[in-house]
Amino acid sequence: MSKYRFLLWACLVLAALFGAYLLGRKEGSSGHPAALPATAAADPAGQAPGSELPIVAKASLDFDRGASMPPLGTPLKMVYAQLQAQANAGDARAAARLLRDLNRCSRLRATEWSTMRNAGELTEHKTENLNAAQLRTYQALLESAEIRQREVEEGRTLCADVGDEILDTLNANMAQAARLGDADARACYLSRGPLYDQRGLLKQPAALGAYRREATALIESGLAAGDWRVVDLLQSAYEPGSQSLLAGLVGTDVDRHYRYLKLYRLGAENFRAAQIDRQLALAAANLSPAQRAEADEWAQTTLRENFNGASTAGTPQGWDACAPFGG
Repeated sequence: MSKYRFLLWACLVLAALFGAYLLGRKEGSSGHPAALPATAAADPAGQAPGSELPIVAKASLDFDRGASMPPLGTPLKMVYAQLQAQANAGDARAAARLLRDLNRCSRLRATEWSTMRNAGELTEHKTENLNAAQLRTYQALLESAEIRQREVEEGRTLCADVGDEILDTLNANMAQAARLGDADARACYLSRGPLYDQRGLLKQPAALGAYRREATALIESGLAAGDWRVVDLLQSAYEPGSQSLLAGLVGTDVDRHYRYLKLYRLGAENFRAAQIDRQLALAAANLSPAQRAEADEWAQTTLRENFNGASTAGTPQGWDACAPFGG
C-alpha cells in the first residue's frame, strides 16, 4: 500500500475518532439518570453481608427471578434494575455480568481519552520516510486503533446515560459477585477491597467496614475452592512489613505466613522452588519445631483436600489480582 493511501486511512481514522467524541459529549449532556430510592442512596456499599443492594428503577419492579439474562451489550441503564435484583436474589451470573458492565462503564471516560490521544499521535506521524516494513507496522497500528475505537463506541452504547448513582455501586457489586462465587471478583476484592474504586469509596466510607466483615468468608471460600490466588495473597499479607489492605485486616503473623507460604511451595512450579525455599527458611527461623511441624501438616492436608494437584501457574510473578477487570 502506498504512503498516500496510508495517509488517507489515517485521516479517516482521526475524523471518525473526532466525530465519535462529539457524539459522546452530546449523549453525555442529554441524559437524565434515574434517582436512587432515598433509603438506599446514602450508603449502598456499607450494608451488611447478604443485604440487598439498591435497585435503580421504578418503585415497583416486576421480573421473573428465573428469567434469562438480557442480551450482551444491552445498554446498562435499561437492564441495571433487572441485573441488580437478580444478583440480590443470589443469581451469580447476573452478579458477574453486572460487575463487568459497571467496571467497563466506570473506565469508559478514561478509555475514550486514551484512545483519542493515541490515535491523534498516530495520525500525526509522518510516513514519507518509512520503509516497507515500517509501513506494515504503521498499518497494523492503524488497524489496532480502529478496533479500539469500535470498542469505545460499543462502550458508549452500553453506558449511555449511566450516572454516578449507578457507577457508585461498583465496589459493592464487586463484593456481591465475590460472595456468589466469582473467583476473579473474589481475588480482586480481597486484594483491594473498596480501594478498587477509590472515587466511590470517598462517597461510601462504610465500605471499609463491609470489607472487614466479608473478607474472612471470602478467604475460606477461596481456600475451599483451591484458588492459588487467595493463597498467594495471604502469604504476602501475613509477611512481616506488608502494607496491603489485606495485611491491615489480618495483621502480621509469622506462623500463618509460614503455613500459607508452605502451601504455596507445595503447588509451585519447579523454577520457583529455590526462591520460595529461601523465603521458607527465613520464616521458619522464627518458629519452634512444633509450630513448623503443625504448619507443614496443615499445608499437606489442605493441598490434598482442596487443590487436587493444581499448580500455582495462574499466579505468575508480579501478577495483579484485579487484572481481569483492567488492573
